Amino acid sequence: MKKFLFIALLMLGCTSCATLFCGSKDRITFDSDHKAPVTAIIDGQRYRDVHFPFKVKVKRGFKESEICFMSEGYRNEDIVVDKVFNWVAILNLVEPIGWAIDLATGAITKPESTNYWIDFTPLLPESLE
Repeated sequence: MKKFLFIALLMLGCTSCATLFCGSKDRITFDSDHKAPVTAIIDGQRYRDVHFPFKVKVKRGFKESEICFMSEGYRNEDIVVDKVFNWVAILNLVEPIGWAIDLATGAITKPESTNYWIDFTPLLPESLE
């Protein structure tokens, strides 16, 4: 009986491992050699006067994160952060409650990359376009 209770408690302790160990957000770093402050729009949230390197937390989940960097005199730089399976979720083993919690919080996925380099392209004068 003690062995069964120990195994049951161990399985319950592994419930929602990805949520516990990784959380529902992940930190992403954007870097560039661009010196002027820029405006960033990340999943609809606007950040003004951004300097590089810029670190921000994005939600985990199945929806990709859409990011746009804008600077006067330069083309907008759009980035899509794809999400991939978070292997920490495997620690749930056969615990359906853990899988459900990780699915609900989005912790079952993580950003494909946590570091991005931004190359700003200057706009050409209208006479040259």
